Amino acid sequence: MSLLHALADRVVTVRGSLPVAEVGVASGRLREATALLAATLEASSAVTAAPLLASAASHLDAACGALDRAGDELDRYLAAVGVAPSSSPVVTSGPCPWASRVDVLTGSVGAARPAVDRSLSVDLVLVAAVRAAVRGDRVGLRSALVVAPPSVGFALAARTAGLVGVASPSLVLSGALSRLPALLPGLPPAAAEALACRALRLPGPAVSAHAADASAVGVVLVSVVLGLTGALPESLVAGEA
Repeated sequence: MSLLHALADRVVTVRGSLPVAEVGVASGRLREATALLAATLEASSAVTAAPLLASAASHLDAACGALDRAGDELDRYLAAVGVAPSSSPVVTSGPCPWASRVDVLTGSVGAARPAVDRSLSVDLVLVAAVRAAVRGDRVGLRSALVVAPPSVGFALAARTAGLVGVASPSLVLSGALSRLPALLPGLPPAAAEALACRALRLPGPAVSAHAADASAVGVVLVSVVLGLTGALPESLVAGEA
């Protein structure tokens, strides 16, 4: 076996050992714990660590996306050198945890998917997705989200969390609940309401959701905020709502 083939085999081994699934499970469990803690301490005057736990969950989501991106880059390397073993086929545009979940949420499973644009930033994806949500364009929303690299998509949850507090939470919730069924038909109504309440820091039931769900719901919440404040989606690039 040549040195190049030996290196390729080593890369395949490393690719298979990336703990993407484990980090994803950890993120989901941490979110469940955060929701349970928030519900338990809702009526308590004690200081709660729930915001810190929510921040930790967002970091785990970002880590999951970064690991997925690292795996993609390793796959591309193997494809470039042309020595990927036949027992470990290289996948350059196959299933993606982020985009696959967006397809489920938007009712687009099986539809042709545009290629991921690795140059996109969180702000650029947010503006495009919110613009589509403001129009009530489910297809446009899906397109804006699936082209995002996984690390960017998962980071939307944390980005939108900082933008939903500039309008009345009750009004934002009411507007979101009227939009979510049409924009995210694959998200059960109970989960949609619970995620919206959590993002707006309103009382609500605990929910166990995919890491992408909070990002998608956050985009819809921001679109409602813009409708209430009269701001344009482009203002989000400057961090203004």
